[in-house]
Amino acid sequence: MSRKYATVAIVGLPNVGKSTFLNVMVGEKIAAVSQTPQTTRTKILGVVNQGEAQLAFLDTPGIHRGKYTLDKRMMAHVDIAIAEADIILWMVDSDGFFGPKERELAKRLKSVKQPVYLLINKIDLVATSSLLEKVVAYKDLASFKEIVPIGAKHKQNIEPLWELLQRDAPEREWQYSESEFTDQTERTLATEFIREKVLRKTREEVPHGVAVIITEWAEEGVDYPEDMKPGGVFIRATVLCDREGHRKILLGKGGEMIKDIRQSAQRELKKMLQRPTRLELYIKVDVGWRDKQSKLDWMKI
Repeated sequence: MSRKYATVAIVGLPNVGKSTFLNVMVGEKIAAVSQTPQTTRTKILGVVNQGEAQLAFLDTPGIHRGKYTLDKRMMAHVDIAIAEADIILWMVDSDGFFGPKERELAKRLKSVKQPVYLLINKIDLVATSSLLEKVVAYKDLASFKEIVPIGAKHKQNIEPLWELLQRDAPEREWQYSESEFTDQTERTLATEFIREKVLRKTREEVPHGVAVIITEWAEEGVDYPEDMKPGGVFIRATVLCDREGHRKILLGKGGEMIKDIRQSAQRELKKMLQRPTRLELYIKVDVGWRDKQSKLDWMKI
């Protein structure tokens, strides 16, 4: 049997479960997951090998209208992913609202040449009758190759979906080795996991005017703490925020909030890196950073 390979773009509005789906497919946490919309800021690659097929999934930022340069760059990542993809997965929330941004996306996907699947996610949250209503509401918006209800969080209908994707993947040599599963470096993953904890802990109080910058990563040498066990990782990072008011929220009363964020992120980083990990966090205010081209270039957004 010939090998198959496809690049698969995952698109949709914020908070429909795209990153959760990517993590489930890959079997590793490579995308930050939060209840806060627009957690993903760039396109993230997750490679899955099964049988003769290799699928390279591209998680993308949630479709939104933003006024900042950061927002425009995020939407550019969506354009690139759609252009690169052999198959496009449009994910919607089974319990979500059908609005103008989805109509815009539907119009856009109607003109693409690649097969488009409609994935209706979070099926565990709605009754069968509501799910059928959702199918009816969406089915004529584009020429969908398949309409697949899934529950990414609980891995519902994931195997049947894989079989459909494998069927539609072109016969082609694999583009990645069997050991590769993402293009994200450890530093990039660490940055996103720290930011995820910031979003989770602060909820609606601190919007998306937050970024995380790793300023130091030491595994040995003069910067490695003397009291840490050998073979570990020392990480120093800065939480960048847009306003002084956000800094106060991030700091918390008596420094409790930043301490909670640091401890939670450190536990996750230790699990990801599989070695002793120490994290130090600092907060810096940089008004207007979301519109600073040089800053965004430096952060590779």
